[in-house]
Amino acid sequence: MLEENFIEEMDKTFSSGYDIVTSYRNSKNYGDNWISAGNALCFLRESRLLNDARMKLGTAATVGGTGFMFSESVLEKCGGWKFFTLTEDLEFSAHNILNGVKCGYCHDAILYDEQPVKFSQSWKQRMRWTKGYLQVAGKYGVMLLKNSGTIGFSCIDVLMAILPAYILTFISLLFNMAAGVASIVEGNGITDTLLSASISFGNMYSAAFLLGAIATVSEWKRIKCSAAKKILYVFTFPIFMMTYVPISVAAVFGKVSWEPIEHTLSISATEVKRRGNRKGKI
Repeated sequence: MLEENFIEEMDKTFSSGYDIVTSYRNSKNYGDNWISAGNALCFLRESRLLNDARMKLGTAATVGGTGFMFSESVLEKCGGWKFFTLTEDLEFSAHNILNGVKCGYCHDAILYDEQPVKFSQSWKQRMRWTKGYLQVAGKYGVMLLKNSGTIGFSCIDVLMAILPAYILTFISLLFNMAAGVASIVEGNGITDTLLSASISFGNMYSAAFLLGAIATVSEWKRIKCSAAKKILYVFTFPIFMMTYVPISVAAVFGKVSWEPIEHTLSISATEVKRRGNRKGKI
């Protein structure tokens, strides 16, 4: 679902010299539960804190899912659509950055997407994304690193986006667990181990909470649900992000394929905005 001025705003950015333009990805069911809010907050963060910042810095934005456009000349330069990893949008972005084509971002072109509300759906979707990141890293990682000196920061930026950060987090947790077991075996007691584990969990929670809080505050008026839910889901956002750790591990060792995500919410842009103006209970 698109805002009425979506095409007009996208065309303004396109006409300013960008052959690829991506939009602001909002959610029409942010307030359904902590899962839909977690997904939606990730996209709001990507739009506002990443792509908007990239535009201000003059670097390349990245395409994320739906709500983007590109010129026929881009397709010709690519030799047709040849992006078939599980995250073809990120692959498309990496390919064009390596070929000197910048993607622009339009903050005023708003798309309302529907997010999964079941954890099983979110698990499958995010496992596909994680596997796709690994595929893009394997295909373009070395080239992005090699060209970072000539093309610039955009290569490093995309490279950081596709690195399996949650897998590194999992490895870190394994090392901490091993160190804890070794400490107990040596007779140091379980108290120090539990304290260390609590500190690690607290640090992870705090970092994710801070990111979620910044995104929520900056996009407060554009998040379409009650104020109470906006606040509540800042506290559940870190838990949502932590579920990426087992998802990432499962993506590395498991077989992942594309599966459709069910979309059933039929709602107008007017009703979505009305939801955002309500001040009812959670």
